[in-house]
Amino acid sequence: MTDSTEKGTAEKVKRRQGKADHAASTLEAQQARAAKIGEDHDEASDALEREKAALKAARKEAKQLGKKVEKREKLVESLRKERSAAEKQLSRHRDEAEKQLAKLAKVQAEVTAEDATSALEGGEAKAAVRTVKATSSRSAAAKTAAKKTTARKAPAKRAPAKKTSARKTASAGGTS
Repeated sequence: MTDSTEKGTAEKVKRRQGKADHAASTLEAQQARAAKIGEDHDEASDALEREKAALKAARKEAKQLGKKVEKREKLVESLRKERSAAEKQLSRHRDEAEKQLAKLAKVQAEVTAEDATSALEGGEAKAAVRTVKATSSRSAAAKTAAKKTTARKAPAKRAPAKKTSARKTASAGGTS
């Protein structure tokens, strides 16, 4: 072989060596890049799974919370109706108690008047006055106590009276 062919062969080897080195370094770089991207992909996949699980748990919790809110709303509505009914019943009982107290006061006044009248007829005018004074001071104290008990809370609003037809009113009036 000649020098020129040896030189040509050496240059060829050198060129091929350079290309092989370049290919090897490019291959290493691509392997490193592929490994990095693989790790990033695995991390992103794991993060995606965790986030999906968290989303599923949040949806489940939101659903449970929605059910609790719905249940609480029903309870509040039920208690509002019960409260309204209790206030109406309290108002009716208060009115009944006031009526009974008024009737009691009327009966006591009648009894006192009878006692005073009989004392006057018996000739005891001072005893009649004492009877009236004693009864009036007791009834004034009773009225004051009744006012204090009824003034504690304003009465609940009453439901409007039910309207009856003219036919029912006429038939009810005719039977009494």
